Amino acid sequence: MARTKHDTAELIMGGPDDHGLLRFLEECPELDHLRIELVEGRIVMRRSGPPFRTCTVALLGSQMERAGWAGLSGQALISGVPGFEPKADLTVTTDEAMQDNCHPYPAERVHLVVEVVEKAVSERDSDYARKRRWYARSRIPLHLLVDLNEGAVELRSQPGDLDYGRADRYRFGEPVPLPEPFSFAVDTRRFRSYASAKA
Repeated sequence: MARTKHDTAELIMGGPDDHGLLRFLEECPELDHLRIELVEGRIVMRRSGPPFRTCTVALLGSQMERAGWAGLSGQALISGVPGFEPKADLTVTTDEAMQDNCHPYPAERVHLVVEVVEKAVSERDSDYARKRRWYARSRIPLHLLVDLNEGAVELRSQPGDLDYGRADRYRFGEPVPLPEPFSFAVDTRRFRSYASAKA
């Protein structure tokens, strides 16, 4: 008897390898429109975001590229901290560090991760906090959270075993200075809050 995709998924889910299930789901063409992540041992699927969110990620990526960094959109990340394979909206690394085209991408090669907050409240809080703690425990030096609901940016630094030790907040329109090895400020003047949408 031929094995169906449904049967295969059940077999994978019964095993110890959450990453195997993630690979299986990523290969399903029916799910191509979704971003599929592993967050605290559970599979999370998100639809694509609204234009303001997508534009913000693109603006940040182009700023990183102009400054000589590689900006990877939706890149799966992995570290020695189990139960996770998040896909940050933007992962910032160097061209040299990604020459082997490693996937999922090792967190120790990452200098900055960016998350741009969803519009729906139900999708905003818990997953971002869980992912942020994983980024800190995986020792990713900087975490940038862009909140299009609040018109604010939060830069977290000093990663530790529980979370980041420092948080600096900025409003849209203000420059967000990034410490070494970046040594430039993120330009937020073109970021648009969800509230600024015209009916």
